[in-house]
Amino acid sequence: MVLVSTRKGAWLFHGDAKRKTWRVDGPHFLGQIINHLVLDPRDGRTLLAAAKTGHLGPTIFRSTDLGRTWKEATRPPAFAKVPEGEKGRVVNHTFWLTPCHANEPNAWYAGTSPQGLFRSDDGGDTWKPFSIVNDDAQFRSWMGSEQDGTPDGPKMHSIIVDPRDPKHLYLAMSGGGVHETLDHGQTWTALVNGMEVVEGFDAANIAVHDPHCVQMCPSNPDRLYQ
Repeated sequence: MVLVSTRKGAWLFHGDAKRKTWRVDGPHFLGQIINHLVLDPRDGRTLLAAAKTGHLGPTIFRSTDLGRTWKEATRPPAFAKVPEGEKGRVVNHTFWLTPCHANEPNAWYAGTSPQGLFRSDDGGDTWKPFSIVNDDAQFRSWMGSEQDGTPDGPKMHSIIVDPRDPKHLYLAMSGGGVHETLDHGQTWTALVNGMEVVEGFDAANIAVHDPHCVQMCPSNPDRLYQ
């Protein structure tokens, strides 16, 4: 099955065993922006869609029957409230969805714009901010502004879970580099050595690293591609 998400909806393409003929299922959410559509490999039937709708704003939709029916998240990703009088951040859209480890069957991670990391432990129905990242002063210094030139704003993306260890994660940020944790997000290490930057910028400055997508090698989880 091939999943396609677009600015005007989402489609599922079901192929036969030899991938010679295809059945088109869709559009789903016609006319809505679907940033990411993901099939949960842990059960093979659950889909999560990161949507930005005209009437509901940024939200998450979940299907447990391969897209035949959908239900909106009760509490989609949202930054923690700040004291009255202070300027807080508002999620513009969810950009990335990642199923957690096989040992955490109902857990998901989400990355947003502006950059934020969120987790759901109930199959995507409710989401909590990952405050260790979202409110950390060092991470905040790397997070780009709404006007940094990235289309639709800076994003948290490429959230990767090591299939061997649920505590081992990677994530990437627009204008914020690639980061790794070995303890479920309690501490993080920046991984930018050897990564190229635009000529004239200091490669030692994590804020100038702008990875667009990071992927883990399926046969060798110690190898990443960017």
